[in-house]
Amino acid sequence: MLELPDGLGQAKHQAVRDALVTLIRELPAGAGMPTERELSERFGVSRGTVRQALDRLEAEQRVHRHQGRGTFVAKPKMDHLLELTSHSEHIRSRGMEPASRLIGVGRVPAGPDIAGMLALAEGDEILQIERVRLADGEPVAVEVLYLDARRFDDVAALLGESQSLYQLLRARYGVELAWAEETIEAVVAPEREAALLGIASGGPVLLLCRQSFDPIGRPIEFVRSLYRADRFRFRTRLQPPAPTAARLPPQTRLRLATAADTPGLARVFVAAWRAGYPGIVDQTVLDALDEEEVADWLRTLTSSNGPTTWLVESVDGDILAFSRHGEDPLDSRRGHIYSLYVAPGMSGHGIGKALIDHDLQLLSERGLSTVTLWVFEQNHAAQNLYASFGFVPDGARRVEPEYGAQEIRLRRAPAPAGSPGSV
Repeated sequence: MLELPDGLGQAKHQAVRDALVTLIRELPAGAGMPTERELSERFGVSRGTVRQALDRLEAEQRVHRHQGRGTFVAKPKMDHLLELTSHSEHIRSRGMEPASRLIGVGRVPAGPDIAGMLALAEGDEILQIERVRLADGEPVAVEVLYLDARRFDDVAALLGESQSLYQLLRARYGVELAWAEETIEAVVAPEREAALLGIASGGPVLLLCRQSFDPIGRPIEFVRSLYRADRFRFRTRLQPPAPTAARLPPQTRLRLATAADTPGLARVFVAAWRAGYPGIVDQTVLDALDEEEVADWLRTLTSSNGPTTWLVESVDGDILAFSRHGEDPLDSRRGHIYSLYVAPGMSGHGIGKALIDHDLQLLSERGLSTVTLWVFEQNHAAQNLYASFGFVPDGARRVEPEYGAQEIRLRRAPAPAGSPGSV
C-alpha cells in the first residue's frame, strides 16, 4: 500500500504526485494506473486532490489519460544530446532502429530565407526533402531538409530508410560537417504534421532548426524538424564562456554573406572608408568610391570559392559590418584576414571584435592558427584593435597603387600549447 511522506509541509496533491512518480517508475510503459477512487482510498484524500496530482503528471507527460478507458503510464522520454550528429546516428546510439518514411522530394527555387541559410542567390534551385523519422517503427519527428540542388543533385535517391545523411555526405561527397547552429522552440503541431506523428492536432511539439557548416565555413544543409514533445527531451552540458570571447550586441546576428548582400556590403564599405580614412588615403580616392562598382567587385568575391565573407546584421536585416578571411595568398599554411569594415556609428559596440574572434576561430579549426593581415600604417585605431588579439607588426610593408598609402603587415602566432589564450 502506498503511503504519503510525512512532515514535508507540502500540499496534499503535491505529495500524491510525488508518490505516484515512484509508482510509475516501477511500472512498464502502457501499464494502467489505479482509478481515481482507488487512489483516493489508498492515500486518504479526496478525489479532487487525486485529480490535481494526475493533472500534474499528465502535464509532465508521465501519464496519458483516455476518457472512459483510464490513465496509463507514458513511454519514457528519450534524451537527445545537443551535438552534431544525425537523427539516425543518435537513434542507433540509444539501441533503437532508425528508419525514415519519405513524404516528398522536390526541386524548388530558394526563397530569401533558405537562400540565405545555404549561401545561395534567391531563386537558385534547391532540394526540398520531407521525411517522417522513425525509432523502432514509431514516428517521432517530421523533417524538412534543404540542400543545394547543384551540389547534391542525386542525394535524394541515395537516402535509404535507415541511411544517415551525414554518413552519406562523407562517403559520397567527401563533405565533413564541422559545426552547426541550432535553435529549439516549443510550438503547436499543425494538423498535417500531427497526423503524420500520430498525435493530436494542436498538441505540443519541439521545432528544431539546424544550419550546418563544413570546416571552411560553407553552409551544407538547413533542416527544420518537428519532434514529439512527449517522446524527446534535449540535453546539453553548459560551461561558462571563455573570458576573452567577444560577443555581438543584442538584436544582431552573424551569418555568411551571399551575392544578394553585396549592395548592403558596398554601403558599409564606402561609408567606412569615407569616415575612417581621411588623411590616410588621398581624398580623391575617397570621393571616387562608387557603391555600384564596389557592389560588383564584392559580388565577384562572395561568389568565388576562395575567402569567405561573414556579416553582422540587425534583426531588421540592415548590414552593420562584414569581414573576409581565408588562406594567406603568400603561404597556404597561414590564415589571412582580408578585410574588416564596421558601419560608422556602430563602432564601440563590440561588432568588430566579434567578427575577428569568429574569423580566428574558423581559421583555427582549419589548422591555420598563424594569421596575417594588412593595415594602413596611420590607422592606429585598427592597429590597437588587432593588438588586443595578439597581432604585431612582422616587418613587411607595401603601398597599393590604387590607394597610395603605406600599409604594414601584422601577424598573430599561435600561443604555446597549454598557455593562457592558446588556440
